[in-house]
Amino acid sequence: MITKTTKIWKFFSHFFVSIDQLGNALAGGNPDNTISARVGYYNHHYNFESGKIPWYWSWFEKIIDTTFYPVDGPNHCHEAYHNDAGEIFDDSTLTNFLIGIAATIIIIPSCIIIALILYVLYALRLVKPKTIERDKNLMKRFESSCLILEGAQQEIEHHGLDFDLQEVKQQFNTLMKKVKAIEQALNENG
Repeated sequence: MITKTTKIWKFFSHFFVSIDQLGNALAGGNPDNTISARVGYYNHHYNFESGKIPWYWSWFEKIIDTTFYPVDGPNHCHEAYHNDAGEIFDDSTLTNFLIGIAATIIIIPSCIIIALILYVLYALRLVKPKTIERDKNLMKRFESSCLILEGAQQEIEHHGLDFDLQEVKQQFNTLMKKVKAIEQALNENG
């Protein structure tokens, strides 16, 4: 069976993620995000002015989630968002126009081809939906956050803070509120 720890899976996974990120960039999104993460963000974490998710984001999520079910199980897009949480997803002024083009050119044809391949592999029992290991995912994100903060600390130590700190202080206060909320959740559950 091909699993996420086999070399062939890692190779193809990295290869296809890079193509996915290119597709997202071509559709006006952050080149560091996948289309799935962007779709998950807009379906579950973005506050639209109308309060209603535009139909195409819901539609894309259904198509993509169905496509990747054989390897990722349910909620592929939402889980992809969690893996990219904290990123800037796109230039919202380009989103509406470019996402329509992306759907026609990138998402739909790609998903048809990928779904055919994945469902054949699934039928042959060469792949199976993965189990979400929430504890390991959170640990990776906490480790990554620590590295980012360590980089900020090193930058401050090497270059000082000789600029207007008002906006930086506001962002730091927001960060501390989020740290306290996470700490509280951990204490309530642990």
